[in-house]
Order: sequence, then C-alpha cells, then structure tokens
Amino acid sequence: MASIVVTPWRDRAELLKVRSWLFSPKGSDGADERRKACSQIQAWKLRGGLPHAVESTWYIIEAILTDSYQANGSSAFAIQFVTGLLDSGQESRYKQSMYEIAKEFGLPASLVELRHEATHGELPSLAVLRQAAMKSLDWLKDDYWMYLNDGDSFNVSEMTSFSHGRAAVRRNLKDILAQYSIQSNDNEHTSTKRGNDVLAQRFTSHLLEACTGNKLALDELVGILVHDDVLIPSRERWTTPACRFMVQANDSSPADALDNIYTTWDPLLKEMILRQAGLLQKLSHEMFKQLIAISDIVPSVDTFLDLNLMWLEHIYTTKDLEKAFKQDDVDDVTMISACLQTPNQRTLGLAASIVRCPGRVRARKMFGDRIAEAMEGKGDAKLAVVSHHDDAAARASCDFSGWQRSKVNRAENPVGHGGFVQPSSYLRRRGQPQLMTTPKPESAIDRDQRKALQRIRDFLKVRTSYDVLPLSFRLIIFDTSLLVKKSLTILIQNGIVSAPLWDSKTSTFAGLLTTSDYINLIQYYWQNPDAVSRIDQFKLNSLRDVEKAIGVSPLEKASIHPQKPLYEACRRMLETRARRIPLVDIDDETGRAMVVSVVTQYRILKFVAVNVHETQLLRKPLRHLNLGTYKNLETAKMETPVFDVIHQLVNNNISSVPILNSDGVVTNVFEAVDVITLIKGANYDELNLNVGEALQKRSEDFPGIYTCSIDDRLDTIFDTIRKSRVHRLVVIDEDSRLVGVLTLSDILEYILLEGESDDTKVE
Repeated sequence: MASIVVTPWRDRAELLKVRSWLFSPKGSDGADERRKACSQIQAWKLRGGLPHAVESTWYIIEAILTDSYQANGSSAFAIQFVTGLLDSGQESRYKQSMYEIAKEFGLPASLVELRHEATHGELPSLAVLRQAAMKSLDWLKDDYWMYLNDGDSFNVSEMTSFSHGRAAVRRNLKDILAQYSIQSNDNEHTSTKRGNDVLAQRFTSHLLEACTGNKLALDELVGILVHDDVLIPSRERWTTPACRFMVQANDSSPADALDNIYTTWDPLLKEMILRQAGLLQKLSHEMFKQLIAISDIVPSVDTFLDLNLMWLEHIYTTKDLEKAFKQDDVDDVTMISACLQTPNQRTLGLAASIVRCPGRVRARKMFGDRIAEAMEGKGDAKLAVVSHHDDAAARASCDFSGWQRSKVNRAENPVGHGGFVQPSSYLRRRGQPQLMTTPKPESAIDRDQRKALQRIRDFLKVRTSYDVLPLSFRLIIFDTSLLVKKSLTILIQNGIVSAPLWDSKTSTFAGLLTTSDYINLIQYYWQNPDAVSRIDQFKLNSLRDVEKAIGVSPLEKASIHPQKPLYEACRRMLETRARRIPLVDIDDETGRAMVVSVVTQYRILKFVAVNVHETQLLRKPLRHLNLGTYKNLETAKMETPVFDVIHQLVNNNISSVPILNSDGVVTNVFEAVDVITLIKGANYDELNLNVGEALQKRSEDFPGIYTCSIDDRLDTIFDTIRKSRVHRLVVIDEDSRLVGVLTLSDILEYILLEGESDDTKVE
C-alpha cells in the first residue's frame, strides 16, 4: 500500500529551483539568489517537516551572508548541523562514537572537533567559524544537494532525510558488491561459466539501478572499485598479518593470491562496462591517474600499481569490450598519447601492450617507434622511473605473446586478442634472465624504516597546512611602524618568540619577526656603541637597515597558502632554513593578503607523531642514520660572556650552544630565545653577564633540556615530541658528555628527503 509523504515544498521543481539559487555561480547576483533561497526555506520551515539538511543549509548561508556568526549564537550552527546529522546515523543496537559516524558519512573530523570544542570547551575564533561554515556548506552541497535526483523518477520520502546522500549511496553500492563477492566465491567450484555470467548480469542490474537518476553515483561506484579493496587491494591490505599469513600458508607470492580477484570480478566488470555508458571512460581514467600520480614516489616494485596496470591492459586489449569502446567513444590512440606524455615504467608498459595487441595496426604505425625509443631512454619521451628489471626483461614484460592465459582454457588457445594475463603471470619476470649483480636483500628494519618514511610523506602530501592549526588559537601581528622596544615587551608578555609583520601603508605581509632579528640588533649595538641611544627609537621597519649595516640575511619573508599541502610547507622551510612559516591567504573580495597563522616545525612534527602511527616503525638508531650534527660543535662554559655566545649563534647560523663543565659534561644549553629575556625593557647592560648568570634569569616554568643517546631511535624521539614541547635534543654518551646535537630541522629534513633522488631533493 502506497504511503503518503508530506513535504514542505510544492513539487520537485520547487526544490531543485532552490538548489540552483543556493549554489548559483559566483557573480553580481549570487548573494541575491541565495537570499531568495533562504526566504523560501524559511517559508518551508513554517509549514513543518523541513529536512535537517535543508534547515542546516539555510542556517549556515544566513550566517555567511551576514558574516554574523557571533550574532547567530556563535558556533550554534556547527552544533546544530553536526549533532543532527550524526544522531541520524546512530543505530539502535549499540552507541557509536561521533567520529565513527562522521567517517561513515564522509564528514570532516575537524567539524566534529569544532562541535565538541564549542559544546564543552572554549569559544572558537571567528576565523575558525568562517572556515567551518564553508566546510559544512561544501559537504551539504556535495553529499546532499547534488544527490537530488534530476531525472523523471523522484522518491519523495528520500528527500526528507539523508538516506539518499553520498554516504548512503556508497553503503548501498558496497553492500551490493559485497553480496556479489560472497555469492561468486560460493559458486566457484560448483557453478559453470554460464552460472557466473548470470550472477554478473543480475548484480550488474542491481548496481545500475542504484546509480539510476543520480549522475554522481557512477563516480562513487568507480571510486569504490578502484580505491576500496574491490578490484585492487590497497597497500595497507598487503601489509596486514592476515594477508601475510594467507600468502605463507599457500607457499605462494602475493601475485598468486591475486588470481582469485580476477576470477571473481572480471565477469561483473565486463557486464557493467557493456551496459553502462560512460563507465569505461571513468574507470580507465581513474586507474590511469594512479599510475601517473604515485609511480614517481614509490619503489618500482609495487603490487597496488601493478594491479592498476593489469586491469588497464585487460580493458584495452580484450576483444569482449570492443562494443563499449565504440559506445563510449574511447580511443586507444588517446590512451597511448597520454602514456607518452607521462612516461614511466608502467605507462610505457601499457602503451606497448596496446600497440602489440593484434588488430591495432593504426596505433602500431603511429606510436611503435616512439614507444621503443622511450623504453630505451631515447628521444623526447624518456622513462621517468627506472625499472628493477633489465631492459630486455622490461621489453619482454610488454610482449603479449609471452603472457599466460587465465585458468579457463589456458592450454587450448594461444594468447592473442582477447587473452588475459593473470596477476601472477604478469608480476613474474619473463624471458631468459641475464647475469646481473644480486642486490643485497633488504632487512626487515630497513623495510619498516622505508615504509614509515613513505607513509609520513604521503600523509604530508594529503594534509594541508590549515589542518595543523588547533581549533582555537591566538595570533599577534605587529605593524612595521611599531617600536622595537614595544614589540619586545609584547612578545615577553604573551610568551611567544615570533610574530608576523604587516605593512599598514601597503596593506601587505612584510615578513616574520623572530629572535634572530633581535640578535641582529644586538650585533649592531656591539659594532656601533655610539648608536645605543638611538636603539630605543628604532621601529620594526628599521630592521632592514640594521641587517644591511651588519651584513646578515634579511627578514624571513617565506610564506605559504593555508590550503597548500603540508609537504610543500615543509619543503619551503627547508629551502629557506626557516623554523616556522606564516600561512598567508588571499581575500576573495579585496584580493589582499591575510595572515591566518604561523606553523612551526615542532607543530608539524607533533602533528605527524599524533596522526601517523607508522612512526613506530622508525627503529633504526641514530648512529646508523647520519642524522644530526656531530662534528665542529660550538660549545661554551658557564663563565663565557653572553656576547661571545651571541657571536657563536650568528656566525654559525645556529639556535643554541651546549654549555659544558670542565670535564666536558653537558650542564645546560644557551638558546637564542634566552637573549629576549635579557634585553626586555631595552636593558642591554644584561648582555655583559656571563652565561651562568644569564641562565638564572629564565622563567620558573622553563621545561629544561632534552637529551638522547646515539643508540636512541626515531620512534622514541617522535614519542617524546608527541608528549613534550621539544625543540632540539642534545646527544650525550653514558657519562653525559657531549656527542652531538639533533634539531627539529634535522628530523624534518630526514623524513622528507632520506632515500629520495637528488632531483627530488633540490626540487
């Protein structure tokens, strides 16, 4: 019996019209369109039964249009939106955490953190609220509004909840694929090929029905097939103990264990490609993206990439899909051109396989010579990634005639057009191996070390600089017209050691003020004692003249956009030898720069320590890593004048000097920040003290110095960074004598560049 569902909107056209108003392109009437949408939603609200997604969208856009987050109850929009959404995902059987439900819905974890902070902690800043509002609106657009059905069919009941959104679509598709996998494996030894084809046809109908009327659902299906352990097991899956046990139990390689993947999914894949227009193009494009996006940053032996290549070669060389190529207007020439434009070990292998396939005469004539030259490293297209095989074996790996067929009729038919190589036969070397030097096998600890470094780099490349910032923070910016004396007082009062500079005359970012700039001023005072009376009148914009006078580097002006990958921020800091970097955004309306915050090396490394669990695999001791400074170390004693230590800091471009006693035992460390404490109130006479007297003026909450031994490992050092505010570690022996100094810059450089090619290091 049909059920009656009452909606606040008149019909489908009215709902879709409001969607077009809400997300109209930016322009002169964009705000007006949104106001019309908000007025309409407000009218719907009076009628009752307004879905939570629609009400949340209205609430957030009202706040954005008026920029009145404070007037609208500050962070109430985040509390209402996140709580209402995640409560709808709770199951009656057991209570799930909000983070678990948010992950299922694809909701950014930062919004859950903001909701928690606003409910139980301090009030977030206005900048954080603005950013959260935009994230919330983006999620609602992508996961609710864009999933409204534009077709003829329109399930009204689905529009009143999140049941049709992106998360639900993904759940539905994954459930169908899971059921197919179970039934396909159950029938593996009892069913005929005809039975498997019928099963594939039935489940293809279920999948296409789930995608009907939703233009984005097909993209979700492709993403699940490629990235969710369906066609291609993830790297993480191959490193699990269960997978390793499976391989060892069968006395086989990972490639042998993959044979069942092809047997299971190939019938369904072919059926879907033949029946769904556009799937072939989307799927091949997504797989090809993996080859060109990851191949240049991972070792050449990589099962994940090899399987991407395997499926692409199958798709582009099997005779069964010729009809799909015509209906989707997909051309093998286009794929070969793309392979030659982005040449590496696997893209060139794909191109070679296509041209050697029988029937590809046109492609062979157009590209055969160019592919051969690229494989040889000649011509314009050169192999970007060096294969672990010799050239002869690499060419043989692209020889279609040398491949084995799948288990079905492997012996009866020669491999030709329509034949398919199994994963195991593809990943094994073919042809006669040539004599070559056997490389030293990689030890387990070296493998774990490499895996951990790669995981850290991958993490830094997908997270932005903005992600490092806490939910609520304080930012102090100095105008360049401020007196140096006053800036020093403000730094000390607020317990900070740096601040961004702003030129109010030009409304531009003017650099970063650090302890080095105050030390430069001290150097100027030491070289020009007659100028001490004028130092109190120096303004921050005079520091450039001071730098020129004493011949040192100018103010740090490196910056980065907050939405740039964190990896880029780290590289920028290493290039400029900066220990912190400002995040500078551009205002969309005025086009002017806007300082968002400052990110330090310590905050980045702590972010890694907290979020990347693979840091526990960094078990090689420091003595084997060439990490830190152990020669030509600058040291001082308690009796050393402070001025002498300042000269050491400046002349060697370092931030600290270990303090030793007469036996060479480390007793303390004089840091660059200690200088600020001495000259507060512009009392430069304190600089005449010796180191022992100067260190007594430190604040009572000084955390002390951190030490380690040459046999300590990076996993324990990362654990220390996670728990404590560390800026450097003094390396000592068992008698506490100085061995070396390990700085955060050393650690950052190691996790970014260790094992990378020279080209990557100077990129």
